[in-house]
Amino acid sequence: MWNNGAIALLLLSALTACNMTNSNGSNTGMTINEITNRPNANLIGKTVTVSGEIEEVISLKAFIIEGDGFFNDPELLVVNLSDSPIVNDSNIQVTGTVRQFSKSEIEKQLDLNLAQQLEAEFKGKPLLVATAITLTPEPGEVAEEPAPFIGKNVTISGKVERVISRNAFTLDDQEFIGGKELLVVGATGAIDTGETVRVTGTIRKFVAAEIEKDLGVKLQPELKAKYEGRAAAIAQSIEIVQ
Repeated sequence: MWNNGAIALLLLSALTACNMTNSNGSNTGMTINEITNRPNANLIGKTVTVSGEIEEVISLKAFIIEGDGFFNDPELLVVNLSDSPIVNDSNIQVTGTVRQFSKSEIEKQLDLNLAQQLEAEFKGKPLLVATAITLTPEPGEVAEEPAPFIGKNVTISGKVERVISRNAFTLDDQEFIGGKELLVVGATGAIDTGETVRVTGTIRKFVAAEIEKDLGVKLQPELKAKYEGRAAAIAQSIEIVQ
């Protein structure tokens, strides 16, 4: 027989699991659709973390992201208060505070000058005032068109295609069939072919002499011959996710 205390504890545990808050108090695992379709009062003032694709860059301080559906993807306006760079048409993860869009209020409170076109499209809708942004491109996206990502910090997930040495492997990309593999340098520990990993690091042009000097490693001749001048992710951390 359940007593009142046990029921209360069970309900509290369920609510905690549903909220899915992380250590800094933000709601994680939310979708753009959930933010745009829920009554605004439920989320206004709350900190959330969402992932999506940059649909349109309006300015250095404003852009639009869309969800991951195939049709009628919901769109969310993001005001960028962080110093993090963005790349058009690339995947991104954004943490920020949900606000209700009013062009005059946002411009006054945040000292911004927003495009007039936003007023008609987003008036009264929720927007996200971003405080942290992480670029999350696909491996093949970086390998095929590295220029927008050179020098930028990214978090990339993919399957290990080939382990070259204890400090280098390549990432496959299921999204880009037949695309180029992306070299990851700076790996430590046991990484096996076929594992899915999440790599956080900086995208650089692979110049073997510079990489060896900066990382204090000796690279294999194969790397120098095959990847010189191509893009590489210089790993700061690697997490096995599958």
